[in-house]
Amino acid sequence: MADLRSIGALTDEEFQHFRDVVYRETGINMSEMKRALLQSRLQRRLRVLNLPDYDSYRRWFDAHYDEELMHFINAVTTNKTDFFREDQHFDFMLTDALPALVKKGQDRVRIWSAGCSTGEEPYSIAMTVHEFYEGKVPDVKILATDIDTQVLETAQNGVYKAESLQDMDVGFAKKYFQKGTGPNAGLFRLKDPVRSLVTFKRLNLLEFNYPMKGKFDIIFCRNVIIYFDKPTQKKLFEYMYDFLDDDGYLFIGHSENLAPLTDTFRCLGRTIYRKVV
Repeated sequence: MADLRSIGALTDEEFQHFRDVVYRETGINMSEMKRALLQSRLQRRLRVLNLPDYDSYRRWFDAHYDEELMHFINAVTTNKTDFFREDQHFDFMLTDALPALVKKGQDRVRIWSAGCSTGEEPYSIAMTVHEFYEGKVPDVKILATDIDTQVLETAQNGVYKAESLQDMDVGFAKKYFQKGTGPNAGLFRLKDPVRSLVTFKRLNLLEFNYPMKGKFDIIFCRNVIIYFDKPTQKKLFEYMYDFLDDDGYLFIGHSENLAPLTDTFRCLGRTIYRKVV
């Protein structure tokens, strides 16, 4: 086993090499401030592969690129999320977006959670849908995508630790989660009526040949574009526009802003937009 205490820090050359790979394969632009983060994430691969230093890993990576790439991406991508994070979006779904679809006579609803991480976002969407339709959910499907196969596996399992639910109303948690017992004590599993609304798929947003054929009524793309440069952000939202149905809704992250990127969406409130036709 490699002694990670003795490997030192990433050299400038090593940092530049790996950040170039990150940008090329994911579109994420890692600034100098992310050097320590990248270093700590790569240590996971050094440990798994029993390699003594970053240069050894670089040479091993280059020699096994196709085999290692997915592990590399899984290691370096960030996946912090919570249930009902930025709750104004879910409130808006309940009070505005879903009622507007009903008013149009629409009982077929398609929603996309782009960059879904470990599943808290799409499951929060699913619980919101379930609440709105009072359990009698019509033809509603939620697509949840992420580049990281490990977080997608967690999401598909739909099992979470107690601390993940600590900010959720107790009655609400009991309604939608099954409490584990015995060896599963301290774990909570999403109940099937919610889990069945969500389909998880791996998708690299930067490949720009998305396989989805239909359009979406609502797209969540939150806290994703902050890692991309401006030209990539602009292109991404051009694709989001094309994949939204007329008058569809787009939700972005609390620190993100569409104004400098595109005029094809109308701002309805804090980080809530609607497609301009």
